[in-house]
Amino acid sequence: MNLYICHTAYQVLVDLLRAGRAPDGPHTMVLSTAVADAPALAARLDATGAVRTVLVDETRWPGTVTGPLAALRARRAFEARCGWKLDPARYDTIYIHNDWSVLGRYLQDCRARYVLCEDTFASTLGPDQHLVTDQRSAPGFAQKQKSGKGYLYWGDSPWCRRVESEDAGRCTLFPPERMVTDSKGALLRSLTESEKAMVRGVFLTRPLPEQAEGATLLLPRSFVADGLLTQDRQDAMFRAVAEKYAVGPLFIKTHPRDATDYGALFPGAVVLERTMPSEVLNFCLPFTFRRAVTVQSFVLRGFTAAEEKILLTLDEALALLDE
Repeated sequence: MNLYICHTAYQVLVDLLRAGRAPDGPHTMVLSTAVADAPALAARLDATGAVRTVLVDETRWPGTVTGPLAALRARRAFEARCGWKLDPARYDTIYIHNDWSVLGRYLQDCRARYVLCEDTFASTLGPDQHLVTDQRSAPGFAQKQKSGKGYLYWGDSPWCRRVESEDAGRCTLFPPERMVTDSKGALLRSLTESEKAMVRGVFLTRPLPEQAEGATLLLPRSFVADGLLTQDRQDAMFRAVAEKYAVGPLFIKTHPRDATDYGALFPGAVVLERTMPSEVLNFCLPFTFRRAVTVQSFVLRGFTAAEEKILLTLDEALALLDE
C-alpha cells in the first residue's frame, strides 16, 4: 500500500490516477485542508475505491520546535494538534509533492523516506529555482544533509529517497542518480474511458449537458481581487466578451480565487467547479470545445481541448464595452 500526500487539486488528480493503477489498493491519500472544499472532495475520492482519505489541518501546527529532542517533540506536537500519526512501515512508498510544508516537515521528523513529486506540471524543469540555490548556500546546509537533523525542503533532505520529474534528463537540480522520470503528461494522455469517468465523478459535482458539441469555454479571472476593476465593471466586461465570442453552449471555468457568481451572471451557462484542475478539461471531458476564450491570462498556454483559442488583453476586453 502507498501513501499519497496532496496539497492541491492537481496533485489529487495525479495521485488518484496513480493509486488507481497501483496494486494492493485502496491506498491512503492524506488531503491537506488547504485544498478547497476538502471534506466534500474526500467523500468523492473515497467513493472511487482507489483511495481512502485522511484530512489533515496543517494550520493547527504550533510552529517550529528547537532544542533537545526537537524532532521527537515536533512529531508529537503535530500528532496531538493535527490528529494524524504516520506509521512509515505500513507503506511501500510515500509520495509528497510539497515537502516545503508542515506535512513535509513531519515526514522528516518521522525519519520517513519519501519520493518528492513535482508540485505542478514539469516544475523541476523551470528556470527559476532560487529557493533551492538559496537553501544550499545557507550556513549549516551541509551538516543538515549529513546528519538528517533539521529541515530541508525541495528534495535536499537525506530523507527524500528520489525526485520525480517530467523529464529527468533535462533537470539540473539534482544528480542523475537521485532522479527518476515519471511523466504526468504521458499518464494523462493514456487514460481509459473508465478512468476519465472516475475523474469526472470526483471533480464535476453536476452532470454535463447531453449536447455540448460546438460549445465555448470562457475562462475568467478576478481583476477585482487584483485591484484592477470594480466588480460591476468586471461583470460588464465578461458579459461583453461572451456576447462577442461565445458560440454554441457556454461553459465557464474560473480561477479558484475568483469569487464572482457566474451562475447569476450567465444564467444559462454551465459553470464548472472553480477548484477543478485544468487538466480535467484537457484530458477527461467527453468532448472538445469549439472555442476557449480568456482575458489577460496564461491559462490557455497549455490548453488543448479547444479548436480555437482566443486570448484578449485587458484593454481589448474593456474596449468591447464601447462597441
